[in-house]
Amino acid sequence: MGLHTFIEAILGMNKKIIDKEAPKYTSRLIVRLTPQLHKEIAEYAALCGLTTSAYARKRLEGKYPKQRLTDKEMEALNSLSDARGDIQKLFGFLKGRPLTERENILRSEIFMKRWRTSAEVILNRMIEIEKYLTQ
Repeated sequence: MGLHTFIEAILGMNKKIIDKEAPKYTSRLIVRLTPQLHKEIAEYAALCGLTTSAYARKRLEGKYPKQRLTDKEMEALNSLSDARGDIQKLFGFLKGRPLTERENILRSEIFMKRWRTSAEVILNRMIEIEKYLTQ
């Protein structure tokens, strides 16, 4: 079996699983709403990135659809993720070293200056994100 055939088989299997799990909505329920209530439901659905029907179905199932992140929140989340990655790189770098070498690295004035500079950049960015989100 070639790689292409294998990938198609996997994708086909995933599609079958998704098709089996997705319920078939065949029955209709017609509901009368006030214009105000209809507007509110449409607004909540839009915040969640759902159609009004999908939103109403989820609420009738007792679920509470989550709001999508705004562009502002998404940008902040991406920045935090980048900062987390930088911190993980440093820990990964140190973790792979023997204890004596780690001690020597952490005692190094050059390393500690670079560490402090990098940490200040990350912390300043986190402060900016916090201000940006609370504006």
